[in-house]
Amino acid sequence: MIKYKIMYLSLNWLKDFVDIPKSITPKQLGLKLTMHTVEIDGIKKQGENLENIVVGEILGIEKHPNADKLKVCKVNIGNECLQIVCGGSNLQEGMLVALAKVGAKARWHGEGDLIELASTTIRGVESYGMICASTEIGLNEMFPLKDEKEILDLTQNNFKPGVDLASALKLDDTIFEVDNKSITNRPDLWGHYGIAREVAAFLGEDKINKITNYKLQITNKIQNPKFKCQINIDVKDEKLCPRYMAIALDGIEIKQSPDWMQKRLSAVGMRPINNIVDITNYVMLELGQPTHTFDLKKISNFQTNSKLKTNIIIRTAKNGEIIKTLDGQERKLNDGMLVIADDKKPIALAGVMGGADTEIDNKTNSILIEAANFDSVSIRKTAQKLGLRSEASMRFEKSLDPNLCEMAMTRIIELVKEFCPQAKIISELQDEKKYFLNQGPIELDLDWVNKKIGVEIGEKKIIEILESLGFKIEQNKNVLSVIIPTWRATKDISIPEDLIEEIIRIYGYDNLDSQMPKITMQAPERNEEHLLERKIKNILSVGAKLTEVYNYSFVGEEQLEKMKINFSSHIKLINPIASHQTMLRQSLIPNLLENIKLNQAKYESINLFEIGNIFFACDGNINKDNVAKDMLPNQEKYLGIIMADKENNLFNKIKGIIKFLTNSLNLSVDFELTKNRFEWMDKNVFAQINILDKNIGIIAQLDDQIAKNLGIKKQVVIAEINIQKLYDLVLDNQDKKYKEIAKYPSVVRDLAFVVENEILYSDIKKDIENFNDLIKQVELFDIYQGEKLGQNKKNLAFHIIYQAIDRTLTSEEVDKVQEELIKYLKKKLRAKIRDF
Repeated sequence: MIKYKIMYLSLNWLKDFVDIPKSITPKQLGLKLTMHTVEIDGIKKQGENLENIVVGEILGIEKHPNADKLKVCKVNIGNECLQIVCGGSNLQEGMLVALAKVGAKARWHGEGDLIELASTTIRGVESYGMICASTEIGLNEMFPLKDEKEILDLTQNNFKPGVDLASALKLDDTIFEVDNKSITNRPDLWGHYGIAREVAAFLGEDKINKITNYKLQITNKIQNPKFKCQINIDVKDEKLCPRYMAIALDGIEIKQSPDWMQKRLSAVGMRPINNIVDITNYVMLELGQPTHTFDLKKISNFQTNSKLKTNIIIRTAKNGEIIKTLDGQERKLNDGMLVIADDKKPIALAGVMGGADTEIDNKTNSILIEAANFDSVSIRKTAQKLGLRSEASMRFEKSLDPNLCEMAMTRIIELVKEFCPQAKIISELQDEKKYFLNQGPIELDLDWVNKKIGVEIGEKKIIEILESLGFKIEQNKNVLSVIIPTWRATKDISIPEDLIEEIIRIYGYDNLDSQMPKITMQAPERNEEHLLERKIKNILSVGAKLTEVYNYSFVGEEQLEKMKINFSSHIKLINPIASHQTMLRQSLIPNLLENIKLNQAKYESINLFEIGNIFFACDGNINKDNVAKDMLPNQEKYLGIIMADKENNLFNKIKGIIKFLTNSLNLSVDFELTKNRFEWMDKNVFAQINILDKNIGIIAQLDDQIAKNLGIKKQVVIAEINIQKLYDLVLDNQDKKYKEIAKYPSVVRDLAFVVENEILYSDIKKDIENFNDLIKQVELFDIYQGEKLGQNKKNLAFHIIYQAIDRTLTSEEVDKVQEELIKYLKKKLRAKIRDF
């Protein structure tokens, strides 16, 4: 797992390149950076945890009377002398130390949280503070430990006892903690110089101070003709290494860096090592360009007389090749990893880490400086495969500007000569390069810019912002031709929208007025069909106490065969989700029956409903194998109701539910015997559902043999209704008409007669209703079939309601019409009045 590091910025370092007004506090600058450029996660002032920690001088050391490893010290802190018990391994009289007084905060042995110190007694001896190691007060980067028991030795600094440690060490910097994710696509922001450019832009500065420091010309003159070095650069793959610069210097003295550089490196979390290594780290943190220095004499060289020949080869590693890196680990490489090699072996992992075999050490007196540009994808893959993510690889994988190599090389040579005045250049500067940066131009229409942003920023301000960020502008009327600076051309800026982002972030998002979009709001169209469906669901679930189910829209051949349903017209699926769901359903009933089968063991009574689509093939939509082609099938929405129980009255119950549903929708329903019967229906218990003389569905009891085939052990009654037809009837019947209540009472007569089975109930009802104007309503209340009636006979019993609109009917009038009706039925339907 690669550990992602944090990037730190030094305020003092930024001030080397840009003037930041004293009126802007670090907190305000951090907010401006967050709002304009890069997210700041935290701000820390150096020395803020060093309160009550002063420079102390050890005046005397005595052995602790009760502990062999502890000593009792007398420490001068200027205005008083304190007794301190300490176990430091390097204590000496006259030594200057960091002394934390009572009330100061420190980490015990450099671990855990900060704790506030109090006077204490250690093995019987009172102690009034603590002599600190660098790790205990957060200065381990500036003063690395050689021994875990070693205390911080300040003797060489010649500080006065009692001086505040933060003041003595000049820890006056402010450090900004940067969220690396916010600069993933900004390779130019991985150094202080790039951030300073941004600060200058949003603070409105005319130019970045001291930028001329990076325009110095690198001298190509060999400064010591008695000893020369010839460097040969061989780049095997120019895509993986677009630029490689190298130069050799002699007369190097390895020593500590100047105090100012050590403090700067420590401030941003970089441990000082020696002057040469510190210079390369410093330049990387300043410019964002990683570089590397090799011990020239450790590279495989060929020397003749006074001339040294060095071959540097940039190639991919051989599969299984081994390199020992600077962290002391041997790493096995594969053939996709880029390395820097001499004639014999790899001497560095390109863009990731140098090799231990060519490391700078105290004996180094000649160096080879490398400044290169590598392919971002290659570096990223190498770092991930090896689990080795370095400061260098983090930057190279962002696609750096190849022109940074020259700037970095100039700065390194400048600093090496400053730190080692006797150093001399002993080789020509080698620069192998082959790269192309798309710098545009990008055409930017100012009217389009203002329209996109939504605010009229102004031509002058737009040009000022872009030029402050390094863009070059040529104007042709209202269109700008924008040249991209090299440090933004690697992968950051490529289209006009990118330039808009640059303009608006420097202008300031908080300078834009928030406005609601001006649009005309319209209420959505009322979907009557959807509302009806919701109403039906509420009626059935709340009023009728049914449970709603959702089933897949698929059925299988075996299931339909058990129900004796012909599935030749069913649409087959090309890629069915299961072997038992191979076709689109043409009815809700098969899946509802499956619901009963799966739940019958758990519940005595099961009452379900489902509203869903069934599917039929369009004309020309089915091939010879009944597989749907490109066209979508016809879909119709249906309502299915199913009830299962051991009692025998389910048919009437489900009729009651349908009546409850239709009454709730202000419709009246009739159940009519029909000749259209499916094989799964009981031979005697089924009917069609009519509303306003229109057939909208069926109701039937499940045949016992079909139930057995399906494994169902309860009596089952099913109803299926076409929702679209029901919806049309509801719409047609929405306008309620006033109907005057009858003023005169009605008379009810019952009539029971036997007819042939083939004669339909609906036909009989119509004949009775149309027989006489006094007959206002006909209700079937009983059907009987039995041996007494004879074969293929049925008995129908009706309530016949007589009523006149202008008078009260007499019994004689009603009896007369009833007798005429009986004669009519006998003649037309061969009906026999039942008298037994």
